[in-house]
Amino acid sequence: VATGAGGEVEAQQVVLTTGTFLRGTCYLGRESYAAGRHLRDSAEVEAPSVGLALTLARHDFALGRLKTGTPPRLDGRTIDWAVLENQPSEYPPTPFSFLNAMTGVPLVDRFIQCAKTYTNADTHALVLGNQHLLPEYDGAGGDGVGPRYCPSIFKKCQRFPDRDSHLIWLEPEGLETPIVYPNGMSGPYPPEVQEKIMRSIKGLEEVEIVRPGYDVEYDYVDPRSLRHTLETKSIKGLFLAGQICGTTGYEEAGAQGVIAGANAGLAAQGRKPLILGRDEGYIGVLIDDLVTKGTNEPYRMFTSRAEYRLSLRADNADIRLTQRGLEAGVVVSQERIEALGRREALVEESLVRLGAASLPAAEWVKHGAEFAMNTEGGRKKTALEVLAMPNVSLEKVESVLESLDSGDVAPTQGPVLVQQEEEEGKASSIASHPMGHRTHPIAWDTVEAICKYGRYMERQHAEMENWRRSQNLRIPADMEYTHEVHPCVSAEELEKLQKFRPDTFHAASQISGLTPNSLVYLHNYVTKKNREDKRKNKENQMIPNVL
Repeated sequence: VATGAGGEVEAQQVVLTTGTFLRGTCYLGRESYAAGRHLRDSAEVEAPSVGLALTLARHDFALGRLKTGTPPRLDGRTIDWAVLENQPSEYPPTPFSFLNAMTGVPLVDRFIQCAKTYTNADTHALVLGNQHLLPEYDGAGGDGVGPRYCPSIFKKCQRFPDRDSHLIWLEPEGLETPIVYPNGMSGPYPPEVQEKIMRSIKGLEEVEIVRPGYDVEYDYVDPRSLRHTLETKSIKGLFLAGQICGTTGYEEAGAQGVIAGANAGLAAQGRKPLILGRDEGYIGVLIDDLVTKGTNEPYRMFTSRAEYRLSLRADNADIRLTQRGLEAGVVVSQERIEALGRREALVEESLVRLGAASLPAAEWVKHGAEFAMNTEGGRKKTALEVLAMPNVSLEKVESVLESLDSGDVAPTQGPVLVQQEEEEGKASSIASHPMGHRTHPIAWDTVEAICKYGRYMERQHAEMENWRRSQNLRIPADMEYTHEVHPCVSAEELEKLQKFRPDTFHAASQISGLTPNSLVYLHNYVTKKNREDKRKNKENQMIPNVL
């Protein structure tokens, strides 16, 4: 790797994470200048990486052009917070990691709060009336290709002219700074126009802009040139991650960085790569979408892109992925490994206990309208079966079980074995709880989700298997792609289906942005239509015979 300072760095594996720097150009009004971004706390800019873009092009990587934008930064001391609707932080806060579930969250006494305000007719008039001052970009004939789902304030006003207002979140950037981020207000107008737009909004009539917002346009590599490890197919040992792969968003970039970095390290050690499947995590969905379908606009991860999203939940992320991380050597904390073992045991213990506890249906019904069910025949229902009902909560079920005498409830099916790691080696202990014992808080969400979504997950898997077996099914050439015909398909998907008009479902599955859920919906629609057409043809053939 040749550095800008003239030095060279040799390595067996290299990961490129160029962000917006790859031949980056910043835009402010009609002014454009070579830069990857503005420095956070000054008016200076950071230089783009032009030589690297030229090197990638020289090695025949297909490059495209995307853009993103950032809103102006405001001086929070000039905002009239008293007239705004406050949005306090969650209290008590829910930690991201189960490791902190029992210890609490640091700085809980110093939480800040956001506030919300809205644009109005005056704001929209300024936004639309000054569109001639917006930049001309390199991509898309001067319009640029930006994130579809994080549009600028101009795009929002242009696409939704019937809207009277758009929501703005005013987000303080930190504990020790007065700077506020107006989420939803990106738009690279000249600074004086940005000031007028911001001051047209309630609570911001006297606001001072610390730094104006701007856009940045940059190169990206067609991600179909990558393997699922994020290693390039043409240059062994070269990995890409982040916006260089066509994505947008912090989480998307971070997820790719984890996989590319892990696989670069594993390759250097000659070890098996870390590849996550679509059924294992959203990282697997994101990478599979990118390397198989590519993208022609900034890609953002949505739950709707995953065919197994009922299984890919925040509450079971540790259960799904910790072992995979351990095998790859990226999880090394003994505390984390032991915590996973404890949580898995608590989940299993609760499921066994709830599965063993049964009551006659008539008894369940006595405890509230949410337990309404058929009581004929005196059939018993386990707590697990009852929890699958839509309006029944784990809290309510366990309250019912606690309120009953032990003689009224079937006994548990024995203790659950829990493996615990001790200093002198592995030892076994019994985690057995009396009937009515509450599910531990760190197992609560997982237990309830398994009970609630179990049948739906089975149906989801069956639908996907049926879909995979039928990918060669042809799509009628006269298929109408409108919301009237397909109300369950998004506007983006209908737009792309109308543009490409795929002949088969396999071809449709290769269109970037088309979700598995919509493909299954369309498959069911075509299958049903084919059955109806066959039935009508058969009836028409029978009519002459009858006559």
